[in-house]
Amino acid sequence: MPEAVLLDWNMPVMDGYEFLGNLRRMPGGDAPKVVFCTTENDVAHIARALHAGANEYIMKPFDKDIVTAKFQEVGLL
Repeated sequence: MPEAVLLDWNMPVMDGYEFLGNLRRMPGGDAPKVVFCTTENDVAHIARALHAGANEYIMKPFDKDIVTAKFQEVGLL
């Protein structure tokens, strides 16, 4: 498993929520730190992602400083 996953909500084959659910059900799937990076910024989407197992949430547009700060918050840096 990777140490971290940057995950978008809107993807072509499955959405980020579905991907995260599948990841968390896999053996070792609880290990990666998952940070959603998306334009979906309403409270319901954020709560749904965090409830599904996301560790943090970044709203687009974002820059290197924001990603660095979020990685520090989840213990990756």
